Amino acid sequence: MKFRTIKTLLIALSILLLSTVTRAADTPAASQPAATATAQDISVFQLFIKGGFFMYPLALCSIIAIGIIIERFIALRRNQVLPSDFVPGLRNVFKDPAEDREAALAYCKQHDSPLARVLAAGIRRLPRGWTPAEKSMEDEGANQALRLRHNMRFLYSLGSVATLLGLIGTISGMIKAFQVAAVAGVGRVDQLSTGIYEAMTCTFAGLAVAIVVTVFYYYLVGRIERLIAELNDIVNHFADAYGVNEETKPADSDRELSTVGRSNPF
Repeated sequence: MKFRTIKTLLIALSILLLSTVTRAADTPAASQPAATATAQDISVFQLFIKGGFFMYPLALCSIIAIGIIIERFIALRRNQVLPSDFVPGLRNVFKDPAEDREAALAYCKQHDSPLARVLAAGIRRLPRGWTPAEKSMEDEGANQALRLRHNMRFLYSLGSVATLLGLIGTISGMIKAFQVAAVAGVGRVDQLSTGIYEAMTCTFAGLAVAIVVTVFYYYLVGRIERLIAELNDIVNHFADAYGVNEETKPADSDRELSTVGRSNPF
């Protein structure tokens, strides 16, 4: 719906500009300036100024989005979430579930990461039985998944807000252009250009910010989903190696320890 509205406004602006140029071409030559102004290159700053008031909140949205994207790229590095040497090191420390529990918890705390927190939750509850350990890992897995998605909703909302800011800036520019047309007539291209400049610049800026933010949002969402899937696999392998203990496993439970199920947090 938003893009249809923008498309309609752009068509209206094109019709207005076309009618303006046509009427200006039909005026007598005596009314034209003696010399034709030469078009000059315009800098990004000058274009920003001509975009009007709504370019400032658009710039703020872009700065905040850049900050979130950089922060997410740093936080979602694979070695930051799933250190490749963590599980081998944990296996060297956690050889016996009963005797090496404290050493394993200390190792997890020393090598802190989302993976370490999930596995530490299971190790911490393992002496209480199979079911508490599994439930604890599921709960911690849900918490870590939420942390991985931190600020992602806000990033998505910035793309939507940028589109709306571009739209309202377009409407503001159109209002100014039609005000000039109502007073001076559509033949005054020089006066109409201010409103048209503002409208088209805001449209471009809003769409540019929204497109870039949306692209990075879906890329980061894909990375998060891949990391969560790998985290789930590692937890399952941990369960295969340490969860099924014939001495501590309840007699009425013959299922594997797995975070994949109805309460899967990933």
